[in-house]
Amino acid sequence: MLICIAREFGSGGHEIGKRLAYTLGYDFYDQALVTEAASRSSISPEILEKADEKKENSWLHSFVYDDTDQNLRGISANEAMFRMQSTVILEAAQKDNCIFVGRCADYVLQQAAIKRLSIFITAPFSDRVQRKMKLLGKEEKAITSLVRKTDKQRKNYYDYYTGGNWGKPYNYDLCVNSSTLGIEQTAEALAVLVRQM
Repeated sequence: MLICIAREFGSGGHEIGKRLAYTLGYDFYDQALVTEAASRSSISPEILEKADEKKENSWLHSFVYDDTDQNLRGISANEAMFRMQSTVILEAAQKDNCIFVGRCADYVLQQAAIKRLSIFITAPFSDRVQRKMKLLGKEEKAITSLVRKTDKQRKNYYDYYTGGNWGKPYNYDLCVNSSTLGIEQTAEALAVLVRQM
């Protein structure tokens, strides 16, 4: 089974995905998609990192991609990153039993008519801020701003590349509030669900 997890910043979606992959014995893809995409290109990893899960912007657009791949020649780092990550997602999907976190994986697989379970992880804003304050050790004001900014970037990225509407329940098979059960038990509940499918 292929599972795609989209998540609000601070909801614990990444950790839930990682725990779920471990429990089920699935391959796990997140930031590794950036690393894999970078290894296949002549764009520096630093530029690709700045392009990851961000829509087109004028600064990154100046880094025009010029590689031997005709499909990627003359496009921005953002677009090159999206296309390369999509290729890596589709290749990984051939192995089956994978969990993808972010990077429009649900859309990429849908466009290729590949069956997947699409999950959105959410949590109340205050819970997300508190969680990130503990993890990052920063003040509430800075974390509040970071949570809003990251959610906006993820929404803009998803909406730009998919034409969809990030975070809206109708885009997903399942929406889960991670604060209800907590990170560990949410992962366990999802594992039970997946095993029954």
